[in-house]
Amino acid sequence: MKALAWLTWRQHRWTIIPTVVLSLLAACGLIAAETKGASIASMPISGFYGLMVQMAFGGVIGMFWGAPLIARELEERTYFVAWGQDVTPTTWLRGKALVLAGLAAVLAVVVGLGDGHVGTQKAWSAFEAHPAVQVGYALYGLALGVFIGMLARHVVTAIAATLVFYTLSRVLLSALVRDHYLPAERAVARWYSTPDVPRGALELGSGLVGSDLRPVEVPEACVGMTNPNSCVRSSGSAVGTYVDYQPVERIEAFRYIEFGVYVLLAAVLFALTFRLLRHGGGWKPSRRHRRITSEPEPVQSTPEPVQG
Repeated sequence: MKALAWLTWRQHRWTIIPTVVLSLLAACGLIAAETKGASIASMPISGFYGLMVQMAFGGVIGMFWGAPLIARELEERTYFVAWGQDVTPTTWLRGKALVLAGLAAVLAVVVGLGDGHVGTQKAWSAFEAHPAVQVGYALYGLALGVFIGMLARHVVTAIAATLVFYTLSRVLLSALVRDHYLPAERAVARWYSTPDVPRGALELGSGLVGSDLRPVEVPEACVGMTNPNSCVRSSGSAVGTYVDYQPVERIEAFRYIEFGVYVLLAAVLFALTFRLLRHGGGWKPSRRHRRITSEPEPVQSTPEPVQG
């Protein structure tokens, strides 16, 4: 394991060092913005860049740490040497993945230390600014990059594909899944009053309620009118309005749920990668490359014919 850790550092130090520097600068910028009591409108440029790092950190790990890990070996055909000695392919990947995942998790905690930036630690707008969430993103990005690199077998292609799939998955999960980790609460109000939504809550949707306090649709006769609410009140099809929301007190629970979701995705991707590697997916060395020995093959010489 020590040998693999040293090899991992030797091979990846020129991508690890810039990532470490970027993480430290992001954390410093966010903490500085927090201590100065800045607001979103007056956030220092250092805090703004720190916020951008929090959004993209997992993708950077996936693109520059994960994607080249196997893809470079397959593209340059160096796996004949790396996987042809006493270290099996799965042992080689396990050792490297543990080293990179551990370092990525530590850096993710550093990046997430700016969780109280601009005084919005307990706000949905700062949901991703948390160490646990950043660790989940980093592990998922690493696993996604390694898996895509295993399939692509080309470094540039793997990096580009990792960027696309990481961005799409993050956007889809945050837009369609995150707000519904737990059932939403509902505030209902009769006509001429407003639903009482707690301060800082994340509003998910609103509409009309009937006499049983269940959501109802706007009658067709009222659709397109200048003042549809008056039409609805007159028709008696609704007795008030509602707002669905997630209270701000749930933000910590949602953060750890999101952490669990991304860790689970990372575990699935790593399991698929190990399965492909174990069964020769993407690489199939010939029999003479399975073990490289130092014993030279015997040279057979043929006697020269004797000239009479």
